[in-house]
Order: sequence, then C-alpha cells, then structure tokens
Amino acid sequence: MGKVVSFEAEVNKRKKRRRVGSLAWLGWVCLMLIALTLGYGFAQSSIFNLRSIEVNGTSRLSDEDIIKLSGFTLGEHIYEANINKAQTMIKTNFWVEQVSIERKLPSTLIINIKERVPVAAIIMPESLYIVDFSGTLLLKQKLLDGLTVIPIAGVSNIDPDMKLGTAMENESVTVALAVIRQMDERSSSVISELDVSNLQNIVAHLSYGMDCYLGDKSNFAAKFAVAMDILQSERQKGLLESVNYIDVSLPEQPVLAYLNPEPADFESGF
Repeated sequence: MGKVVSFEAEVNKRKKRRRVGSLAWLGWVCLMLIALTLGYGFAQSSIFNLRSIEVNGTSRLSDEDIIKLSGFTLGEHIYEANINKAQTMIKTNFWVEQVSIERKLPSTLIINIKERVPVAAIIMPESLYIVDFSGTLLLKQKLLDGLTVIPIAGVSNIDPDMKLGTAMENESVTVALAVIRQMDERSSSVISELDVSNLQNIVAHLSYGMDCYLGDKSNFAAKFAVAMDILQSERQKGLLESVNYIDVSLPEQPVLAYLNPEPADFESGF
C-alpha cells in the first residue's frame, strides 16, 4: 500500500521549508550588509590618501607646473581627486596637446602629457613665429636657438600682435604645414627653407645651394624622391655644384637647369 500523508503534516512541512529559506535569505542579506560596511570602511581608509603624483611625457614643462595646474594635493583621498577638472586645467597651458590621468592604487596619480612639438618657423619681419602641426603659435623669437624646424617664407597677413597659444588661420601656413607633414627625416634634413609665396609653385631651398620647385602641396614624397635621385646622379657625374634648380612639379617629367649652361644644356628633361 502507498504511504498516507496527512494534509496537516504536509502543511507543516512546507512552513518549515519557508522558515529555513527565509532564514537563509536573511543570512545572505546580513552578509552583504557586513561586506558593504567593511568595503566602505576600507575605501575610506587612509591607505588611499594621495602620497605621490607622477608626471610623464614632459620636456619643456616642469612636473611642478603640471601638478600645480592639476590642483591635486598630497594627502587628499585618491577617489576624491577630480580628474576631469584637473585635465581641463592642465590643458590651459598651450604647450599641452593631450593629457590623461589614471589612478594607481592605493595612493598614486599618474599624469600623462603629450606636449606640442615645434615643426616650423614662419619668417616675419620682426621675428620668427614658431608653430606646431596645428598652426598653434608656440614661440616668438629672433633666432632658431637650436630648434629643429623648417623655416617658412612667403607668408603674409599674420597679426603681429597674435598671442601665444593661438591657432593660425592662414592658408599659406596650412599649405606649408601640409608639405612638412609629408617629409621624412631625409627630406627635412636637406630642405633649409620652404617658400610658399605661390601656393601652386612651392619652392624648397635645399642645403646643397639650389632650389627645388614642387608645384602644389600634393605628392611631396614622390616629387622629392625624384629630385634626390637626380641630385645623386649629378653628384656621381661631378656636376652637383653646377645645378641651378630642379623642377619636379610634374615628377614624371622633371626638369634640371644648370648654372651658366651651354646653350644646348640649359634645361635637361629626364
């Protein structure tokens, strides 16, 4: 025969299960509350007080300047340090192109800086205007003072009272920077000056003592490679010092002109 279970016994059994389940649930809630309390207490512990601030990526700016701009102070809680505000304040220095800040637990903040890099010196009547690739004015000075930049001639309509940190809105500057951006180490070491008086016939003055006509700003690398091949050939023939200019505005039809040429040799197409 099957086992007979009374209705009353079944009800009591279910009530007992509920009580056990309720107690287990209550136990988990208590454990969670305890864990949260302990976690909060640990998070507020002095172990997370700021003890060091590291600055990476600076060469022109000092670590002290960056930390001062950030507003961070040693001893404050690392999670109370306002990173967004600090990044905004650091970028008020126009030498700072990019900044990021990270927390290194338990007590260090790391500030990563990318400084603006001078790439060109715009030749103005009274001084040189030193700019980066964005055209932001970084320095005004009389001499290059060891800066590795490309001088740019032929630029007009620049406000002589322009403030440092201002981005230039000038087509000639924009075109010149577009050419410089295409240069590699070899070409930047050979070009002593860019003349952008005519944006459709840009002239690169070379350290060899001759000019290279580039046409517009496009395909600089290909054009300059042709020019260098021609100069190498002239050097091997012992004629480098006789070269007046090279025109590679049409790189597939370059033109080479000599100083004091014989009539038949005035211009050579390659």
